This record gives sequence, C-alpha cells and structure tokens, in this order.
Amino acid sequence: MAKYISIFFLTVMVSVILFFILGSVFIGGGDPAEDAVYTFGTIIVILLSFLISQIYYLINFIKNKL
Repeated sequence: MAKYISIFFLTVMVSVILFFILGSVFIGGGDPAEDAVYTFGTIIVILLSFLISQIYYLINFIKNKL
C-alpha cells in the first residue's frame, strides 16, 4: 500500500509544480479569476492523481490475480 501512496504524492507534487510553472507563464495579470483557476486546477490535479494511483493499484491487483 505504501507504493501507491508514494505514487499518489509523487504525481501530486509533479502536477502541482507543472501547474504553477505553466500557469505563471500563461497567466500574467492580477485578474481575480486567476485565484479561481488556481483553486479549481489544484483540485482537479489532486483528484486526477488519486485516479492515477487507483489505476496502478487495479492493474497490479488484476496482474497478481491472473
């Protein structure tokens, strides 16, 4: 189980870093909507990282079952 937790945190860290790097390149103003974009983007990144770790778990579970 620790393997999948580390996969989750690794994907969260890499995704958040890439999100803020690319976000700072493409969004350059003091727009109030920028905070909303960062908030929803971060939530989406965390949920997708959870899905990635669950997919790894299911792949390994099915592989060991066969």
